[in-house]
Amino acid sequence: MGKLNNRVAVVTGGQRGLGAAILKEFAAEGATCIINYPGSAELDAAKSLMQELQKNGASARAIAADVTNPSDVSNMTRQVMEHYGRLDILVNNAGVNPLKVWDELDFDEFENTLKVNVSGVFNCCKAVFGLMQEQKQGNIINIASISAFIGRGNADYIASKSALLGLTRSIARQYGRFGIRANCISPGFHNTEMTRRARQNSTENADEFIKTVPLGYLAEADSIGKAALFLAGDDSYYITGHNLVVDGGLTLR
Repeated sequence: MGKLNNRVAVVTGGQRGLGAAILKEFAAEGATCIINYPGSAELDAAKSLMQELQKNGASARAIAADVTNPSDVSNMTRQVMEHYGRLDILVNNAGVNPLKVWDELDFDEFENTLKVNVSGVFNCCKAVFGLMQEQKQGNIINIASISAFIGRGNADYIASKSALLGLTRSIARQYGRFGIRANCISPGFHNTEMTRRARQNSTENADEFIKTVPLGYLAEADSIGKAALFLAGDDSYYITGHNLVVDGGLTLR
């Protein structure tokens, strides 16, 4: 019996990267998987993942929704409820990172990063609170970043991921009495497209950087998938308001 049997999970920005890795772990444990993707540009990736999950025996569906648009988000949750009658797990993974330093970053770019990475999470949480309250249980996982507390990276991304830590604690405090848990995962540097782009923009030698990670390597995206699976399942039933750092020891003090 899978750890997530009979549970319906929505992962925003689920068509690739960490989102896809999370969905694969959820699917392997019996969850019905909703792959949220932002629009037509990501349709092929979302369909490909949906077909892969279905081929492996999972129930999967892809739904387009721009998380910054409350109407899109409401429509997505409506579709989930119409087809499955419940929504148990929400993983707020959708995010952007323009990888620009202070001198290069303009206000519009700064504002857009916060709009996607913070307002998008707000919209998705607001859309599911009522459903989860009626169910008397629910599980929200927000994907933050170690950049929130090491200050490494660009200001807009750091600010957005820092905001998620406080937002998650607020949810845990206010909605715990309804059986809703909320936690963060803060990934370190993984072998993902975003990290590869960041490395390309950096003057720091990649081999020297990796040596600063106590475990001595960059993990694959599945490490975040496994962390999300732990927080989504019953093994973490008494954990809420927590930030799970998955960084190979990079931020050890």
